[in-house]
Amino acid sequence: MNWLNKAALSAAILLALMAAPAQAAFINAPVPTNAYITFGSFDWAWANPCAPSGGCGNIDLSYQSTQGWRLPTLDEVLAGPSASDFVFRGANVPYLGTDPISGAYNGYLDTGSDFACATPYFSNIYHHCDFGDQALDGLYPTGNGAEETWVIRAAAVNVPEPFTLSLFGTGIAGAAALRRRKQRV
Repeated sequence: MNWLNKAALSAAILLALMAAPAQAAFINAPVPTNAYITFGSFDWAWANPCAPSGGCGNIDLSYQSTQGWRLPTLDEVLAGPSASDFVFRGANVPYLGTDPISGAYNGYLDTGSDFACATPYFSNIYHHCDFGDQALDGLYPTGNGAEETWVIRAAAVNVPEPFTLSLFGTGIAGAAALRRRKQRV
């Protein structure tokens, strides 16, 4: 192969590599508590700036489903939160910034505060959530190309730790002993 053919082949390979969309690895770790919200009896995470399948990119639940995450039913979406519920001080995406751990960011509107976005935990293509799409459309699929995906799981029930229970039990036993002692005197 002469040098001209080698140069042309090298240039073609370089252009193909540059044209291929960059794909980051999924974050196979539990979604941090400041990257989702609890609304009603469910935890809600903003999982993708696209419809759940087809369109601009599928979500991947292979790891996150082991953490209880799943797609909501239409009834759950209708009874669920609004986009503004994902805006709160201390959320993983700082106001007008990027989450330093996951790389998530708000890809659309100025929310006026921090914003919960969990896309990097469900997509290896996108790292943003389009707040404006949900703020304008409310739920997916909208049919107008502004489709977002939220996922849900049952909200954790706060169960006291064994040490807390034993401390509480010791307090009850002490109160009962004091009561008995007062009754004898």
